[in-house]
Amino acid sequence: MKTKLHGLAALVALSFAAESATAQVYSQNIVGYVNTVFNVGDTLFENPLATQNNSDTLANLFSTAPDGTTISLWDATTASFDATSEYTNGNWTIDFTLTPGTGARLSTLAAFTNTFVGDVLDHDGSELTNLNFTLPPVFSGSGGTYLLGDKAPVADTGTNIFLNILGRLPNVGEQITTLDNLAQTYTTSTYLGNGNWDHLPELGVGQAAFLNIGSFNADAVPEPATLALAALGMGLTVWRGRKSLH
Repeated sequence: MKTKLHGLAALVALSFAAESATAQVYSQNIVGYVNTVFNVGDTLFENPLATQNNSDTLANLFSTAPDGTTISLWDATTASFDATSEYTNGNWTIDFTLTPGTGARLSTLAAFTNTFVGDVLDHDGSELTNLNFTLPPVFSGSGGTYLLGDKAPVADTGTNIFLNILGRLPNVGEQITTLDNLAQTYTTSTYLGNGNWDHLPELGVGQAAFLNIGSFNADAVPEPATLALAALGMGLTVWRGRKSLH
């Protein structure tokens, strides 16, 4: 399920109205939760919310998971997945930090639902206090294939994926590769210019994708696992954060 921006705005407006009559004063941070269903097989995902204690570690993000579940980080330098953490006997073998916007691959042999809880961020990584979204700084890294997501928990389509993640429009020939969780197949969308793609890419809340920036090596994107997945379901609920200023 893709979360529309107008849906986020409506929820925030309602929650603000519900709390505006209270006498106490709270910070204006918007907090919420995202329920993500991880089905059997591989999922490209990102942490869609910033934990309120600034500890975006696997232990905090995934308090439980089926034994044998793994999370792997992508290395843009080597264009491959390298470090992998496994959930076993109630713990992760490596307690990675996954800040919003950092993509990763989760592989599981048993479906489960994980609830992410934390502050809603803007596209630029700052805490969102209203609905005046700000683009991130223009990406200044080297060309290559990166596994990324939007720091803001909103759905992105087409050129908005580049704008909201990299702070700029795509150049002709740059690509976005998404994983179809049902078919376990990758689809690569190439930007043709003038707002047009050969396949219109879509990115849901909490989803990550490969962004091929400035170099177009198809071999950099790994083959998916052979296991099929059921549909990936995502939902976002938002409320006004009630943090005492004392």
